[in-house]
Amino acid sequence: MNKVIMRFLQGRRSGFSAESRTFQLAEQMQRSADRRYEERDFLRDFLSFMLAGLVVLAGTGCERQPAVQTPPPEPAVTFKPQEMADALHAVIAADHDTYARLILQNYPPGGTPGQDENLMALHARMLRQASESVQQQGAEFHYVMRSLWPINPKNAPETDTEKAGLQYVLDHPGTNYYGGESLGGRRYFTAVYAEVATVNACADCHNRNPGSPKKDFKAGDVMGGLVVRVPLEF
Repeated sequence: MNKVIMRFLQGRRSGFSAESRTFQLAEQMQRSADRRYEERDFLRDFLSFMLAGLVVLAGTGCERQPAVQTPPPEPAVTFKPQEMADALHAVIAADHDTYARLILQNYPPGGTPGQDENLMALHARMLRQASESVQQQGAEFHYVMRSLWPINPKNAPETDTEKAGLQYVLDHPGTNYYGGESLGGRRYFTAVYAEVATVNACADCHNRNPGSPKKDFKAGDVMGGLVVRVPLEF
């Protein structure tokens, strides 16, 4: 009888152990399923959030943006002071040559232009008056006739650059002098070009003039220089 009771009790213990293991396994499976549900819900919420953000960004990008007015690019500055000075000199020199060949060359022999106000003016005086007229019209550049032997004292060199330029073109025939100087707080590119007696009448006019400090000029000689100034600051 006791043996039967012992076997019964052992069977009950074995049953309880199996049921406990089954219960534990069921709990583990349930926890695993819960974790999968939580991960699925998190992924679903995350994807919904990202999709909503993309929709907002897409809507913002589709809005019409006001056109941005881009100013046109400024043209490249090609201004070169030496080229400008050379161009001015070319025009003035052509006028001088025309004056000498067409007017001064045909002046009555023995006459001296400029001595009578009713007669033809000297080229230097005409050039000065033209330069002053250009300045009155607001021109930024400036030009003037200078000489180491001026008939009119106003045409003598006034700055160190003018003196150096006149001496340079005298010592180096066929070349120009280029330099820089500051006048009145403004920087200038200064060029000096030789003024040559292109015809005999030019030399004779200076040689006969009582106010000329040099009276042995001949055709081809350098009698002075044309000074052209181009501002470097506008």
